[in-house]
Amino acid sequence: MIIITTQCFAPKIGGIESLMTGMAEAMAKSGEEVLVLADGTKHISDENRIYNIKRFSGWKPIRRIRKARYVEKICKEENIKAIYADSWKSIEYIKRKSGKKILVLAHGTEIPKQYWTIMLDLLRFKKNRIINSYKNVFRIIANSTYTKDLMRASLKINKDLIEVIHPGIDVYGDFISDEDRNNVLKIIGSGSPVITTLARVEKRKGHIFVLHALKEIINTFPNVIYLIAGKGPYLEKIKQLTTEMNIEENVKFLGWITEPEKSLILKYSDLFVMTPTAVGESIEGFGMAYIDASFHGIATVGSDSGGVSDAILHNETGIICEAGNQNMITEKILFLLKNKNLRDQLGKNGHHRAMENYAWEKKVVEYLKAAK
Repeated sequence: MIIITTQCFAPKIGGIESLMTGMAEAMAKSGEEVLVLADGTKHISDENRIYNIKRFSGWKPIRRIRKARYVEKICKEENIKAIYADSWKSIEYIKRKSGKKILVLAHGTEIPKQYWTIMLDLLRFKKNRIINSYKNVFRIIANSTYTKDLMRASLKINKDLIEVIHPGIDVYGDFISDEDRNNVLKIIGSGSPVITTLARVEKRKGHIFVLHALKEIINTFPNVIYLIAGKGPYLEKIKQLTTEMNIEENVKFLGWITEPEKSLILKYSDLFVMTPTAVGESIEGFGMAYIDASFHGIATVGSDSGGVSDAILHNETGIICEAGNQNMITEKILFLLKNKNLRDQLGKNGHHRAMENYAWEKKVVEYLKAAK
């Protein structure tokens, strides 16, 4: 049996949620017996899975301890091949006496990067918690070269303990109904070209750079439409800025969307743009949304922040701009919107790469091999 212990899992929406859910599905389809220990209350979708799910709710610290004790109990009762955790937080309270193989995923966003602020003592406490959590694990799976390098520099972790495995994607997707298709076409309307950002709406994701670019893009493409899918703490700020810039007619806020809606929105988009920057301790560890866009044949524009360069191949599947460089971001978006042939070629290259390297049926082999 393989145990997957995670705070992030479907039906919640997000990059790590998609990763952990996709991993469980792929491992089960490959013939492994899988038990998922997930946060939250039991959901109706749990009954339709091809693996078992046990949910844990309640106050977070107590929840983590209860889940850790359950892992230890199962390890005594069952033949466990390996334990996969979504982050160090999910293994912090697991006792390592069982000798079971523990593999923990690292995404970059949860790794401390600075220790010279007024919060020095608190950051040191967090750093020690992380280092102690990684002790005696079998393998750390980093989502990008950036994350691996960050762990080595910030936590002084042996490079031989860390393996880089990029997340996988479901290349088949959910069933798309006529209702889904009609809803998305209604959202897009007569807007053209279509620029899309699918991400949690927080400052570091860089929505603000696309909005400022849009002000200039409208001069060349007056009917351009910018779709922002997702929610987050920066949403009201972005909405306010849209109003202040008088571009409300060219921006649509979609909130959280379903997987079929995501697939359709990408299919009907001309360009996917997400230009993140580092904001304090928060940084883009990889950027699975770029791979999703590439799978749908869409050219991408990103920035040289965090692990984005692992997700976008510059001038091959998209364009990487200097993080925070508004002029460059505006220039490159306009350049691709004006050059359909290049856009299409970048999209084709990205689709081929996504199919060859990121399909879960192939990617799961790497995750399973990491436990051997």
